[in-house]
Amino acid sequence: MKNILLILSFALMTTVTFGQNKPQNMKILRDSIFTVMKLSDENKLKMHNLIAENGKTQKAIKEDATLTEEQKKEKLQTWRKEISVKEKSILTPEEFQIWRDFGKSLSDKSKK
Repeated sequence: MKNILLILSFALMTTVTFGQNKPQNMKILRDSIFTVMKLSDENKLKMHNLIAENGKTQKAIKEDATLTEEQKKEKLQTWRKEISVKEKSILTPEEFQIWRDFGKSLSDKSKK
């Protein structure tokens, strides 16, 4: 529990500090979380590749003019489930929970 609180605090501080240059700073923030999680270099690479794939796929779905808004929403929901399965195949259950908490903290912060 202390690790999760530490990570979330670190994420919040880093997000506030680096909030001006989002793409580069998100990579720095993710890398710092990967370091705290003590991911192997192999798993860091797998996660970076998955994050890149996720971004490209979500963008393609959102920009697909042949889909209605409802279809886009459904495809994105299905895609998020697929990404979750892929993340679970890379991360241990504890790492996956930390990763999810990290993502939720960023999501909650962006809604404010």
